[in-house]
Amino acid sequence: MAEVIRLRVACHACGYEIEGSAKYGKGHYVAEGVPFDFVAVGKLESGSNKRVKGEVTATCPNCTVKNQYPI
Repeated sequence: MAEVIRLRVACHACGYEIEGSAKYGKGHYVAEGVPFDFVAVGKLESGSNKRVKGEVTATCPNCTVKNQYPI
């Protein structure tokens, strides 16, 4: 099953709003909007919900600064 990751953040340098989404799953990656890299660093489990904890790295299309965000 693919998990949808939606990214809506402001650039650290210029404040431009970066938006993008991707579906991650077993051998499956489909990006929409601004491309970003996702690195899983763990799992969050609360009851029946199991989610992936990770870090996102996105390059701002306005000023080309790389931004990193935990999710």
